[in-house]
Amino acid sequence: MRSSLHGGLVLTAILSVGLVAFGCGGGDDNLTKAEFLKQGNAVCKKGNDQIDKVANQTFGKKHPSQAKLNSFATDTLIPVVQTEIDGISDLNPPSADEDQVNAIVDEAQAALDKGKADPSLLVSEKSDPFKKANKLANDYGLKECGGD
Repeated sequence: MRSSLHGGLVLTAILSVGLVAFGCGGGDDNLTKAEFLKQGNAVCKKGNDQIDKVANQTFGKKHPSQAKLNSFATDTLIPVVQTEIDGISDLNPPSADEDQVNAIVDEAQAALDKGKADPSLLVSEKSDPFKKANKLANDYGLKECGGD
């Protein structure tokens, strides 16, 4: 996000990471909304920081080729976002919010699955497969995850 070159792909990655990260855990101890948001946003921040660091190391201020962007998507974005989804899935949202959180997770996972099938979607400045998931995450309060 530090240069216009990879700003779009990092934004897509960050959004991807955040949104995808929200699933429901299997335990009985549901978190309060404040606890869930704190822990969920921490998961996304960690992933976002990792993606940003790799993007800056990989691209610097240069305009990367599409092949390099696709490699970044495959080697960095997809695994980091999936890790976030898995991490958030271990959290238990408030009982009253489970449907809302599940909608965020489902949207994010569907977007990531599209990116797994075609990594160029994750690094395109023309499309954002996570747009709907990001809006849902932001509306819920997962600002790190939704890219706000």
